[in-house]
Amino acid sequence: MRRLTKKDMSNLKEALQYYYHAPVEFVEDIIRVKPDDNQKAILRSLEAEPMTSVRSGHGIGKSAVESWAIIWYLCTRPFPKIPCTAPTQHQLFDILWAEASKWIRNTPALARELIWTKEKIYMRGHPEEWFAVARTATNPDALQGFHAEHVLFIIDEASGVKDIVFEPVLGALSTKGAKLLMCGNPTRLSGFFYDSHHKNRSAYNALHIDGRSCTRVDQEFVDKIIQMFGAESDVFRIRVEGNFPKSEADSLISMEWCEAAAAREIETKNVRLDIGIDVARYGDDDSVLYPLFDHARSEKPEIYHHNRTTEISGYAVQMIKKYAALYPDMKTYRVKVDCDGLGVGVYDNLYDMREQIINEIWLDRCMQAGLNPEEHSDYLDCQEIPSIDLEIMECHFGGAGGKVRESDPVEYSNSTGIMWGEVRQTLQDGVLQIPDNDTLISQLSSRKYTVNKDGRLELERKETMKKRGLSSPDIADALALAMYEPQRWNLYI
Repeated sequence: MRRLTKKDMSNLKEALQYYYHAPVEFVEDIIRVKPDDNQKAILRSLEAEPMTSVRSGHGIGKSAVESWAIIWYLCTRPFPKIPCTAPTQHQLFDILWAEASKWIRNTPALARELIWTKEKIYMRGHPEEWFAVARTATNPDALQGFHAEHVLFIIDEASGVKDIVFEPVLGALSTKGAKLLMCGNPTRLSGFFYDSHHKNRSAYNALHIDGRSCTRVDQEFVDKIIQMFGAESDVFRIRVEGNFPKSEADSLISMEWCEAAAAREIETKNVRLDIGIDVARYGDDDSVLYPLFDHARSEKPEIYHHNRTTEISGYAVQMIKKYAALYPDMKTYRVKVDCDGLGVGVYDNLYDMREQIINEIWLDRCMQAGLNPEEHSDYLDCQEIPSIDLEIMECHFGGAGGKVRESDPVEYSNSTGIMWGEVRQTLQDGVLQIPDNDTLISQLSSRKYTVNKDGRLELERKETMKKRGLSSPDIADALALAMYEPQRWNLYI
């Protein structure tokens, strides 16, 4: 195939016919970037096959190749329609759509012809009939109503997209020339994406990309995953090998829910702060302070190793004061301390300092408002400065069991199960945001459960987890404490 000269490429429209069957050459010549071998395989499959499904490890450059596919298809087909979707707004707009924008802006020939907006990319002069559009998969109708001679469906992080979203795609793909490209980390053992690599594999060109085969994936990343989770872990299988997990039936919390929560963005009113404090009891364990706003939005947890209880108490006071300063209108603060071990010392320290903390925060807020409570003339004005409602709450992982919700069909054998069950429910409901932290995600998704002789769910003991080569789930426990609503034994008068 003859490569086009600079003179040929000066007129993009004349060049398009050349690249109709040559996506790799289009990317190299027009977008001016060199795809790696894995990316070339995806592009060539997209051109040759009606349906391409790619399961891969993390960091192989799939967002880049998806954005190139969008641009190539827009530029080489007359009046195409390209619906694009992903499980979350972050994955769709902040990653895929932003990636497409970058390549268009960096290529003057493309920037003259393609108009990029926040939800649409279209050929100049044809916004309604020649376009790519971004729609999140939270809407079951995201991929409905797209009919044209040239249709390309692009589904990013396909493992996290519900089957109902895929249904209209199957009908549209009956049209000659229609194509489907879906890519993702293989996080769950069911669904449309899973089936494309298993029982429906014959209908797809199913590609598997191991992250270790990609030059973009740093060996340090691979080594860290092995060090933290082990080469036999599901985290390694999913994030490095690009393989589906071994099992998810006995895990209390699925990795799919955790991945979605890490990608989710939740806006809160910041009226309440809960801090879960898990105090280390063993030499290899960490003490963790986990801040949670309105039972929905997590801040980055603070992790400490080999610290005394007085030091942990001091870090907790600093955290309370920090967020009280950042959110001067926030009134409600709940500090939940695990008191089954060394945490009782932290609880006692914070309990004794409670009134002092409240007074210091109130004084700080007065001073910020330009009022000095020591001056009599300002005293009444200072009474209008909001104080805080602070409770120091005693929690026990080994406490009595029960249900997370009264309507739940199952019960947990102890309070550990109730705490983790609360986290499980909020993750499943999609109303919790957590940090994009591999350690936290692994801890949440690795803990197993059994059904005991009483028919109650019993969480795997930490000692058993360590025998499996896992670390103590300190960060996850701190999150569970932050979510928990313990019985209030202490009344402040």
